[in-house]
Amino acid sequence: MQWWPIRNRYPEHRPEDVDTHEYDYIVIGGMFIIANEVRPILCSKSHPNLEIGGTAGCVLASRLSEDPNTSVLVLERGLANDTWMSRIPLVGANILSPDMGAVSWYSEAMKYCANRQDLVFRGEVLGGTSRINGMIYTRGSVRDYDTWASTGYPEWAYDKVLPYFVKAETTMSRPKSFYRGDSGLWINQVFDPSTWLFEVYHVFQRAAEALGFGVIEDTSSPDAPCDGLSSLDSTVNENRQRVSTMDAYLPSRTARERQANLTLCTGATVCRIDGSNHEAGYRADRVTFENSSRGHGKVFSVNVKKEVVVSAGALGSPQILMVSGIGPRQHLEQHGVESDHTAIPVAWEVPIKASLTHLATSPLKGALEFLKYVLFRKGVLSMPIQVLSLFVRISSLENESSTLIHETERNEKDGTDLETRLPDIEVMPLATSAMDDLEEHKRHFSKIGVFSLLATLLRPKSRGTVRLRSSSPHDRPKVDLDLLSDPEDSALARRAVRLALRFGDAIKAQDFPLLRGVSVPLSDHSGEDMDKFIRHRARTTYHYSSTCRMASEHDAQAPGVVDESLRVYGTLNLRVCDASVFPQILACHLMAPVVMVAEKCANMIKKDEATISQYKTRDGSC
Repeated sequence: MQWWPIRNRYPEHRPEDVDTHEYDYIVIGGMFIIANEVRPILCSKSHPNLEIGGTAGCVLASRLSEDPNTSVLVLERGLANDTWMSRIPLVGANILSPDMGAVSWYSEAMKYCANRQDLVFRGEVLGGTSRINGMIYTRGSVRDYDTWASTGYPEWAYDKVLPYFVKAETTMSRPKSFYRGDSGLWINQVFDPSTWLFEVYHVFQRAAEALGFGVIEDTSSPDAPCDGLSSLDSTVNENRQRVSTMDAYLPSRTARERQANLTLCTGATVCRIDGSNHEAGYRADRVTFENSSRGHGKVFSVNVKKEVVVSAGALGSPQILMVSGIGPRQHLEQHGVESDHTAIPVAWEVPIKASLTHLATSPLKGALEFLKYVLFRKGVLSMPIQVLSLFVRISSLENESSTLIHETERNEKDGTDLETRLPDIEVMPLATSAMDDLEEHKRHFSKIGVFSLLATLLRPKSRGTVRLRSSSPHDRPKVDLDLLSDPEDSALARRAVRLALRFGDAIKAQDFPLLRGVSVPLSDHSGEDMDKFIRHRARTTYHYSSTCRMASEHDAQAPGVVDESLRVYGTLNLRVCDASVFPQILACHLMAPVVMVAEKCANMIKKDEATISQYKTRDGSC
């Protein structure tokens, strides 16, 4: 049975096994080494928002290797880590555990957030952060993709990308429809409210109703409203196991069956992509890499027959291009190339049994929950920490109070502008601490019950940068999140926090014990107090994107790096495929859109290859 801990060994290779070989396609996943990263262990911390890295690489490798005559090499910095424990939903989501594949380092000081540094996370493991995130499946709305198309890329309109969402998924919970898939490799489900294990989620649901918010039945529906509360899809299967893109697209059985043409090289740190200049452009000829254990010294290389696809995530992909000297470096380094959903945690102390902290502070509770999962696949460990979210447009809220305006007035405000029909704020209820200061967490929050509302800006205007720390691929890039650098974000953050505080009042009105505020402004009436609170608490949600954005090379806002086919400008056979290619950040969690991009990329590569083969046949050259 798949859930049984004993499994056949995953067929992964070491760098020396592939040295000097040639492959049709080389897919590059995570590239960083484990040097000086922060790896504290705080088992009560779980986060729903990591979506970067090798998530796309597994999809690409699987689709490209479907043809037994096509050779594919995956270069991954981490290991396969194909363990039973990594599939336990809540265990795998502990991004502070060193055993699951998550690594972290500090960002540059955030100028507009009291010069604080925030932790930057990524998944260095086969499957990337789909192995360690909160398993949330949201696609964004029709307007996200039609806005993308309106920038000059019609092949990325909603009706063009929808088939790839459908192809990828099997939904266990949603009714059959033209916009949901029922035969894809990637499984998701909705957890019925009767299975929610924290009472505060039910209370939040009732509070949303009391505040006038309706229900979004399915956020993936093309007709889904912008404003409302929704139970979220999660990438968890019928056995209550996490379904990462490795589990879906490159499970052990598939990887073993395709060993003749699919090679998975783990523990490989990519140094650079080397190539040659031709009249038509730059051609990637070779990828050099080292063993991920720093100090190993030996440099390996593999030759490229057809294409290289960089899928190292929004932080890794630009670094690979920059250290290789490929592409418009001045564009990659220009201010305004990194986007993320800024969030402000508003939180209260609650009884410890009403919070995930109970699991971390009670060995007996932890043991019982583990047995419950092993024997019945039920309980806290079997579910994601986030099961629902509230979405709302800023135009649907009163200016100062963040009170929801009447539906009739909201409808009158709906315009034809695509961006006015996108949510601006997401409020995530979490039965755990959502504060990002680890030392503060250990001192103040690790032994008490905490309920958090993560007030999140879905369409921030602030832009950061990802720059080289040095020319060495072993040095982590300098990530300047630059949160709240645009004044419009600060104004939106005030509205988001006030909305979260209104929810707090509505929850208290139901006699749920919010004992005291542990992350709230001193006064929601004082603009100075509110702004100080926001600057002190603003944090990343790890939704890094748009660092190798699809845009014109001459775009005035931030020049593009890839074209409509995801090919790096000026190159013949080098593409980027991950969250870094989004023209602007989407108003949703990014894992499902990344998988869509990978499905579409694989299809484009296959079509291009078929066209070339057809041309050669007509030309008589093969």
